[in-house]
Amino acid sequence: MKYMTFNRSCSYTGIANLLEEYNLHYEDFEIAKTLSIPYLFLYDPKEQRYAAGAMIQFPPWFNYFLNSLGLHLSEEWYALETAINEFDKNKRRYMVGIILGENRNSKHAVIFDGKRNEKYRFLNPKRKDSLEPNYYEFTREELICKLPQDIVMGYLIKIKKVIPIDVSEQLLISLQNIDKYRNLLTEYCSKEQDINSLNRAKESLFAPLLLDVLSMMELIGETNLVNELKILRKKYLDAMKKNCSLLLSDYISLEYLDNVIFKYKDIIMNYISNRHG
Repeated sequence: MKYMTFNRSCSYTGIANLLEEYNLHYEDFEIAKTLSIPYLFLYDPKEQRYAAGAMIQFPPWFNYFLNSLGLHLSEEWYALETAINEFDKNKRRYMVGIILGENRNSKHAVIFDGKRNEKYRFLNPKRKDSLEPNYYEFTREELICKLPQDIVMGYLIKIKKVIPIDVSEQLLISLQNIDKYRNLLTEYCSKEQDINSLNRAKESLFAPLLLDVLSMMELIGETNLVNELKILRKKYLDAMKKNCSLLLSDYISLEYLDNVIFKYKDIIMNYISNRHG
């Protein structure tokens, strides 16, 4: 079993666990580094938000890695009952997102691993020291409550090996995206926001930098930037604890925010330079 080694990496860990079926052994961080994920800052037009780190989990990116191994992640959409019927056929291991908390929009990637004693069994990508179970087992009725009405189910198929894509263009686009993101953050922090706006922005606007970029900088050992991001995150969380309308620039220095973002850009630019050096 492969375990999560960085924040929110359940999809990457799910891919690593699917690969074990083919006797291919990779960790989530190895997949991320191979794809240059720590240095990418992308825009997801479907979600209309920026994505970094583990949130760069679009199938094309996984396939840039998998295709070089002679494999491909295929995804199919199913209605709830049809999906469970597919599980009943027990033909293959699927990666699916299940709902574990109260937020039905938040899903955790797990691997369907067959049925046992009339229960549906799912391998649980988790951290090694987590107290969570290695497997979740659900009756049909329980599973219906854990799945959305429309489910995307991913599985690996064999293909001819393909040369991985050159991410040079995406790295340059990432630099442009960071500039747009910085402007968006600055504008948001410079205007008073009500509590509903602040709660919505927590995931859509602030998580890419304060959660996902932070975990990527930890992954590549950028200690100084990690420490500065943690200071920035603490100031942001202190403001959010007020649980009221507020002006974030009263709590977060925009100059400090700029400094952190520019250092992140420098790391990406140095990475680009070294790749071509």
